[in-house]
Amino acid sequence: MGKFVYRFESIMNVKEILEKKIQEEISLINKEINELKNQLAAIIDERKKVQQKMSELSLKAAEFQSVKMYDSLLEKKILSVERKINQLLKKKEEKQKELIERKKEHKVFETLKENQREEFLLDEKRNELKELNEIAIRNYGGNQK
Repeated sequence: MGKFVYRFESIMNVKEILEKKIQEEISLINKEINELKNQLAAIIDERKKVQQKMSELSLKAAEFQSVKMYDSLLEKKILSVERKINQLLKKKEEKQKELIERKKEHKVFETLKENQREEFLLDEKRNELKELNEIAIRNYGGNQK
């Protein structure tokens, strides 16, 4: 009996490598999103402290202006981090769509592999049956003489 060799094995391996690469990219994006969310939480906490300081303490005009400028700087940082998070979420969504496509391709090649394997096994059974028939014919022909 011969050995089954899938003719698209190398293509399937490449597709699998690409799929794993996309999964890694999604993982890195998730990690970056989490880091940005932590950074955002820290900035928001800092801003709350600054706003509390502005409302509780009686500050001189120059101090108030300085604190107010710092508060607006923190607000800009918050908006910037939120923008980055949104961009990464969009990128993650695109990568997930790409991953779904890669998984579909992989499934197609798996189905082709199974079909080819079934054809291979059928051919092997046919060849084995032919050999058995030839042996039976030889044995039957040899017994008649």
